[in-house]
Amino acid sequence: MDIIIYPPTINWTFMKQRPQQLMKKFADSGYKVFYCNQTQTEKDIEEISPNLFIVHNHDQWLKEILPKARKNKKVGIWCSWAKLASTLKKYEPNWIIYDCVDEFADWIKYEPEMVKIADAIVCTAERLKKKLQNNYPTKRTELIRNAYDQEMMLHENSKDIIIPKKKIGYIGAWAPWIDEELISRLARTLNYVEIEIIGIEFGKKFNLHHIPNIKFLGHKPHSELPNFLKNYSLCIIPFRINPITLATNPVKMYEYLATGHPVVSTNLPECYLAQPYVDVANNHVDFINKVRNRLQNPGNSLERKQFALNNTWSHRVNQAIHLIREISK
Repeated sequence: MDIIIYPPTINWTFMKQRPQQLMKKFADSGYKVFYCNQTQTEKDIEEISPNLFIVHNHDQWLKEILPKARKNKKVGIWCSWAKLASTLKKYEPNWIIYDCVDEFADWIKYEPEMVKIADAIVCTAERLKKKLQNNYPTKRTELIRNAYDQEMMLHENSKDIIIPKKKIGYIGAWAPWIDEELISRLARTLNYVEIEIIGIEFGKKFNLHHIPNIKFLGHKPHSELPNFLKNYSLCIIPFRINPITLATNPVKMYEYLATGHPVVSTNLPECYLAQPYVDVANNHVDFINKVRNRLQNPGNSLERKQFALNNTWSHRVNQAIHLIREISK
């Protein structure tokens, strides 16, 4: 099989996200994948699973290892950071796919150069697809949403899980797009329910320690998340509505649904499209009422699990492989 390179963007061990999920599935499908860490060290290249290599010393790898590995093989670039466009020619790729994952204002200025050199664009949300097709009508653009990681085994029934009391969970970055006021109102209104928050502080400090039924656990390794998720009664996506979140297809939505728990979200377009499996609220009062209702009447857990199982990273990488085959003929 051919080679796929993910150029230096985020470290492999920094929050398991879309890049890591896709690269692992590409490797499982037979591609030889080189995932280049952003932080470079003198450490040798590391094969962490069959066909999946972490590149720690990028310059040495580029000079000594890649030329040998690419013999009689096509080399493709899967890039999710438009700022890297000017650096990609050094890989001498046969094809480039630009994976547009967010609508961060600081990234958009780099986008035209990336789109110009890309053979195709993929994106994670319908809003992004419409914007990209409008801005670059001649460039092939495909919608490949985020997905559920079956290896988390969240869809499996756990007989030993006992939920002693009602508990609401949020897992994700504590970032500027979190509606802190909504969480505060939810906690005070439903003061008999514990709200547990797991995630790194990302451009925003956690300031709700004074509310007794909110517990902030900070970052937890991805491998530990199933133990927390399975203990929740309900999961929330409490995002503000802004250009970033309007174009967000939350990975956590799929992971939440895989547990079978009810999921309540603010009015995000991608969550709206996931109805009836996700309950979408129009305002704070509506959000709190929907949470209260689902705590009393959880609804159909099997249908939520099936939605997640119909939207796995294996499904997404099959879409991506079909695209790669077409652009690399």
